[in-house]
Amino acid sequence: MRRAVLIAVGVLVGFLACRTTQPPGTENREPIEAPAQREEIQTVPNEPPGTGEPLTAPDSGTMP
Repeated sequence: MRRAVLIAVGVLVGFLACRTTQPPGTENREPIEAPAQREEIQTVPNEPPGTGEPLTAPDSGTMP
């Protein structure tokens, strides 16, 4: 009996947790910006990458 109650509570909590928080009708709305106003495509630069060697001197991202 206890197992059935725990399973029922788990299913109920899962159902309530998975509900959407968006108001009704949201899926039918138009985007704020027009598709023509998107950012330009960003590409990878033609410059070769740096060396693959480990850092020998500390920089701003390493701890001593």
